Amino acid sequence: MSRTPAERLKELREKRYETAKEAAEAFGWNEVTYRSHESGGRNIPLHIARKYAAAYGTTASYILGLNNHVPEAAPSINHVINVPLVGRVSAGSFRADEGLKTKGIAVPAVPRPDIPAGVQYAVEVDGPSVNLRIADGAFAICAPLDKYPGYPKHGQLVHVVRERAGMFEHSIKEIHYTPAGAVLMPVSSDPDHQEQVRMDHTDADTTVTIRGVVIGSYQPF
Repeated sequence: MSRTPAERLKELREKRYETAKEAAEAFGWNEVTYRSHESGGRNIPLHIARKYAAAYGTTASYILGLNNHVPEAAPSINHVINVPLVGRVSAGSFRADEGLKTKGIAVPAVPRPDIPAGVQYAVEVDGPSVNLRIADGAFAICAPLDKYPGYPKHGQLVHVVRERAGMFEHSIKEIHYTPAGAVLMPVSSDPDHQEQVRMDHTDADTTVTIRGVVIGSYQPF
């Protein structure tokens, strides 16, 4: 018996995502609409089938049941999402945390099945504070620490916020685990940005927190 387009769509989704909600969040689709397509409550238009096919690495013809062949060499093309720009990172610069005017900047990122697109955010790198990993003027794509699967591993980049006397410093550093505890290490060739920050610092008026884990970067042309 031939499978319906809804059954084919669900089968494709289950190869990558456990639930329809996770798939919709990852690709920025309307969850109610997507669920109705998976359940068969609504027919799948051709232009929507093409969108699903691009995301799942197949063809619209396969989803709609026009053929039964799943292209073995079909590329898995992820739908590109835009994430909000929420701040600027520049080590050594304490300032009022009043947010950042994005001026219409849309920062693209590729969604990951383990991190919903809707929770990701971007920070703009200002200066050479992290130039060994991310260039000045580029954007770091981050996942909030509480949404990142597990905990950042040794050597991963993290978005760090240090508060001192009501002022804030946003920076990106590598987290290193040592016998003495976790240390946030510089990743810059600039001699002015070589400060190491201990997570268990003793300054009474200073608070250091990891806001997010860097999962990618984007360099505009």
